[in-house]
Amino acid sequence: MEKQISIIVFSKGRPMQLHAYLESLFLFSDATRDMVTVLYCEAESIRYEKLMQSFGQVKWVKESKFENDLKEIITGAGEYIMFGCDDVVFTHKFSLEKASDYLRDNEQVFGYSMRLGENIKPVPENLSSDDAVLEWKWDCPYQHYNYPWELDCTLYRRGDVVRMTMEEETAIKNPNYYEAMITPDNRKERIIRPNMASNKQSGCAVVITVNRVQETHQNGFDDSMLTDIYSLDRLYNDEGNTLDIERIASMDNSMIHVGAEYFILRKEAKGYSTSSLRLKKKKIVEFANKLMRFPKRIHRHFERKSYEKGRYADKLHILNTDETLTLMENEKISFLRFGDGEIAIMRGESIPFQEYDAKLAKHLRKLLRTNLDGLKIGIPYYYMHPVNRLNDFTAGFAKGLAVQRRFLCKNCDRDMTYVDTAITQVYQTYKKYDFKKYYERMQKLLSGRDVTIVCGEGVLDRLAYRAFDVCKSVEFVTAPSMNAYAEYDRLLKEALKTGKERLVCIVLGPTAKALAYDLHKRGYQAWDMGHYFKDYDAYMKKKPRTAAEITQFYKPD
Repeated sequence: MEKQISIIVFSKGRPMQLHAYLESLFLFSDATRDMVTVLYCEAESIRYEKLMQSFGQVKWVKESKFENDLKEIITGAGEYIMFGCDDVVFTHKFSLEKASDYLRDNEQVFGYSMRLGENIKPVPENLSSDDAVLEWKWDCPYQHYNYPWELDCTLYRRGDVVRMTMEEETAIKNPNYYEAMITPDNRKERIIRPNMASNKQSGCAVVITVNRVQETHQNGFDDSMLTDIYSLDRLYNDEGNTLDIERIASMDNSMIHVGAEYFILRKEAKGYSTSSLRLKKKKIVEFANKLMRFPKRIHRHFERKSYEKGRYADKLHILNTDETLTLMENEKISFLRFGDGEIAIMRGESIPFQEYDAKLAKHLRKLLRTNLDGLKIGIPYYYMHPVNRLNDFTAGFAKGLAVQRRFLCKNCDRDMTYVDTAITQVYQTYKKYDFKKYYERMQKLLSGRDVTIVCGEGVLDRLAYRAFDVCKSVEFVTAPSMNAYAEYDRLLKEALKTGKERLVCIVLGPTAKALAYDLHKRGYQAWDMGHYFKDYDAYMKKKPRTAAEITQFYKPD
């Protein structure tokens, strides 16, 4: 194409899913293989060689340092760039040439989406005079249509992409960080074009969310099948399976993100010997592999059923959200809270804003069983108790927490009373709750207090509604927004300069746990506030709590 359209695809540990992305891209669009660059991150024991041979003309770039690799690729890209992720499958015909023509002729349009169309409802007002195009103002209340910057399958101008990328001050460590650099609070400033566009009749892609590879907060994913990346690697590389593009494309969809029902496999016909002996041997191996996986599938199924039936409820004693708030009102306590991020650290993994640190992991494990007077430890009530009032996203997330439940049962003290981690993120957790009363009670606890807030640099700057405005006075101790534990000694020293009569509120991820504990031991009242200030702002703005919005909420600031 004369205008030099480039397609930049991100992949980590998903060769089977990336095969489906590439196969469906070339089947349904006018893209050619020389347009595509795959920036891939290797995961241990995951094999990309077969995939590379199948799509030889595609440019393959092994990730060295994501931000540097990304900037080099986009700088050398064509006039228009479409990003892609390996969990996308295209389902309808679309033309990148026509999409780029529309961007060229309509300067007010920021991006041309391949995942949106009138099948995704509700649909905003159409501003286009072209019968085949839907154009709308992206600053609108309609779900999915108010998300202008995304990495699934939208075509952008290279100039806009390069400008926004080079302006970003926060480290871009992986695609999650890259997408999160444009937030609902800053996008009006950073995106200079007010409209978006897509094919009118139907979106041309779905995102099949059956597994996750980046260690981020609360990404929605469906684990109802054995679709972890290692099982899929075996199915693809050893057993010759690919996703059945034609059958997936034949399914009607009214959603962008779909689940395991779209994860349909087909068996490649080629590569199987006609020799009966070899065929029997292959079938025996396949049956043995399935037999070995069967107990895992059974365990996963029954673990979920056990959770849904409340069989974990008596494993640990956890106050629910309302009981936790009542305790805060009646007693002068300090508290720190554990969630999936802290569990990931303790299990040797990194999360977006804190790289794994052995000392921090050891510290957290100790704190999980700490029983000091006046200090309460939080774990999520809904991890162990099925709660009917959860929003759909959190309810789905809760069902897939077998690893976390097992970890908590093994590492918590059954004789302790824990408080609810969700006390600081009620709006993001529940669908039905007396939010008005809850925030009145929380704000009353802050009202008139002298407060010191320890938080990452800039993380509270974009709040339109500042919950701490009810405080008598507010002082700040500024920390790095990423990997704060590396400066722990300095942060503790700075926090100890504040008067003991002040309430210390800490917004600092896993580092907040250690800091709250050390401050409490020295006579301070310290609250690990987590997402409370953001959650209050979201509530006051009445933000929708869709899967996309909640995922965005938990991404790094």
